[in-house]
Amino acid sequence: MDNKIVVITGGSSGIGRALCNCFIDAGYKVAIASRSVEILEKVKSDLRSEGHEILTVKTDVRVDNDCKNLVDKVIEKYGKIDVFINNAGITWYESNEDGINIKKHKEIMDTNHFGTVQCTKYALPHLLKSKGSLVGVCSIAGEVGLPNRSAYSASKFAMNGFLNSLRVQYLNKGLQVLITYVGYTSTNIRKIVKDDSKSSHFPPGYGDAVKEKGMMTPAEAATHIFNGVKKRKRSVRSSAVGQLTVWLNKLFPRLNDKLAAKYYS
Repeated sequence: MDNKIVVITGGSSGIGRALCNCFIDAGYKVAIASRSVEILEKVKSDLRSEGHEILTVKTDVRVDNDCKNLVDKVIEKYGKIDVFINNAGITWYESNEDGINIKKHKEIMDTNHFGTVQCTKYALPHLLKSKGSLVGVCSIAGEVGLPNRSAYSASKFAMNGFLNSLRVQYLNKGLQVLITYVGYTSTNIRKIVKDDSKSSHFPPGYGDAVKEKGMMTPAEAATHIFNGVKKRKRSVRSSAVGQLTVWLNKLFPRLNDKLAAKYYS
């Protein structure tokens, strides 16, 4: 895999950081993007101390020119892209006290959906040339509407539809489009939300160490995604609960509504 190039947005922490390790261990050359220069430099320094070199590019996926610059920098250094992973994302827990927050809806849609669209716009020509892999780190919330996550679910449904459409569009061009439907994973993404909400109640995964026990780790999620790329799958669902939720939603939608309202609230 010495000549394979992977680009990971949101690559400085959580699942993105774990993906960085997975692909480095497999011999890929890695480029990661993040909004924080400080954190990017810390990752680069840590990996350099282990004998690895990576390309880091400050990128806000909400900004079209940043997405173009990311792809340009990778092509300038490596000349091609084999795998592009749209991992950058944010979430929001809409408590009854908060209600529907239009500002948050726009912010989440700009990051999760349009960030994916903008990065893909610039990466796609290179992926078609290499017959590579376009990856979206989606969510079970992109297949099943979850309570108090209307902004997050809307953004992931949009991302899901966008990538599924591209798969069909380029079906005969050798492009792999992999959508990974990640379940609850122990990262900081929801801990940040908890500090910014008026709610007094949160479901598992929002900064409660006891409730997080037994949740999937970023490394486990990254391994599922890496294997999905390696086997050129069209989708990966790494959570047993997530898989059950999706199938129940297809077979017994009314029952699933009640279970989702109870389990995910």
